[in-house]
Amino acid sequence: MRVLLLAYEWPPLTAAQALRWYYLANGLAQRGMSVHVLCLDITSLPPYAAPSHPGITEHRVWPGPFIGLAQKLAGAPRPADSAAQMITPRVSPSWLTRAYKGARHFLDRMLYPDVRTEWYPFARRRLAQLLRQHSFDVVISSHEPGVDLLLGLWVQKHTNLPWVVDLADPLCAPYAPRWRRWLDAWFEGLILRRADKVILTTGVLRDVLMQRHARLSVEKFATIAQGAPDEVATVTGQNWAWPGKLHIVFTGNFYEAFRNPAEFAKALLLLDSQYIVLTIAGDNLRFAGLFEGIKNVRFLGRVDHFECLALQGMADVLLNIGNSQSYQLPGKIYEYLVTGKAILHLRGSALDPTEDILKDVESSYVVDNERKPISAALRNIIECWQQGRLGMSDGSIEDLKALHGWSARAEALQRLLAGLVKH
Repeated sequence: MRVLLLAYEWPPLTAAQALRWYYLANGLAQRGMSVHVLCLDITSLPPYAAPSHPGITEHRVWPGPFIGLAQKLAGAPRPADSAAQMITPRVSPSWLTRAYKGARHFLDRMLYPDVRTEWYPFARRRLAQLLRQHSFDVVISSHEPGVDLLLGLWVQKHTNLPWVVDLADPLCAPYAPRWRRWLDAWFEGLILRRADKVILTTGVLRDVLMQRHARLSVEKFATIAQGAPDEVATVTGQNWAWPGKLHIVFTGNFYEAFRNPAEFAKALLLLDSQYIVLTIAGDNLRFAGLFEGIKNVRFLGRVDHFECLALQGMADVLLNIGNSQSYQLPGKIYEYLVTGKAILHLRGSALDPTEDILKDVESSYVVDNERKPISAALRNIIECWQQGRLGMSDGSIEDLKALHGWSARAEALQRLLAGLVKH
């Protein structure tokens, strides 16, 4: 089977969709499928740390004038700086950074759904060439960004190929600008009607979409959750250990509106524990003020994906904060599961789907995102750590890998695509 994947976000970008499709595409290629990827030609980032399977062919296309110019101004790629840093005072961004953010903010409102749609005419030209040169069996659009959906609509209109949409997030989402919610809802309905199959990461999102858009069949949807690498990465040369301390690690990004660490920071202040050290990896320095006055907190900034996995493996406890939207859950929870480490999860809402995933998992602690229950959970965790009772058994870890590894997700996707093409 020959698959064409439309994926603006693809390594060396390490956004959630880029990583998701890197693992899924490699899993398909390992099963003998030929995967062609129409993706971004990005020159401002260092090469990805892991090579793709030989069965994957990349077709990179210039991003367009704005992003292209931004890459040129960024200059040659530099190695990522993984050195740990303690909390530092906030530094005002340069005038160039402010100008870039202002221009992007403006263009995000001029182009629909955002500035990345400038890629469309250049990608569509290459897309037409690929369709003439190869006999594809199926086309997949990875969302987001929305430009992948626009390209998929063009394929659906001009060919008879089955079109699959991987809708990690709904188009009509609470964090989208309010003024255009009507347009997002219309476009979302159009995509759902036109696609031959829609892949979601949670079953709850399917229910939300079916309530939002009438006359959609449940058979149109399939659920393939986020996953975890089948082997835990090891990175040499990094000194992230902190002997004699309970090492809590968070990897990912905080958000004020729906994944906020404020209550966790208050719990640490309330606890005033001498035993804990907290390491935060991700673009989170703007939240540093919440942790002022708390000892042993370090922000690493953005960390390479594989270094991030290795950091998780060095932790005693992995911190996860649920989203306030019940139809979304942070995909890193699956990465956490296969490490065998204890997991502290803070509920994002009363309907947080993460709780169902963790309910039968050893050494998982699920509490409300409020300072007092968090503080009580941390006291319990410290006691277990002191007694050597933190972590999962080897058998439990292997079961979780078999259930949530990317190999299992790729196998499910292969079955879905084979059935769709046969039909």
